[in-house]
Amino acid sequence: MEYKFSHIGIPTTEEKEWDGFFEPGKVHFTEFDKDEFLVEWVKFDADSPWHELVTTKPHVAYLVDNIEEAIQGKEVIVEAFSPAEGVRVVFIAHNGSPVEFMEVKA
Repeated sequence: MEYKFSHIGIPTTEEKEWDGFFEPGKVHFTEFDKDEFLVEWVKFDADSPWHELVTTKPHVAYLVDNIEEAIQGKEVIVEAFSPAEGVRVVFIAHNGSPVEFMEVKA
């Protein structure tokens, strides 16, 4: 399995110039690809259903070719979802921290 670095996500309670809102996760986000250092800021609504690790700790995100293969034997904390057409995302817990895997199909 090859993991290609994508971005780092940092939870905040501060207001930012949000690029979007993902309703199912109740999360406001900035576009990491617009940031010089590939930082994605995320702010979760109080009633976000996502795992506490994701809502309170920074995560590192990797591009993978196959999400199912990437999560084998891992502790999934946010089930796979599609935030945009051709994109699938899942979060796992790794040594007490969240890790995001992204699968992008053209």
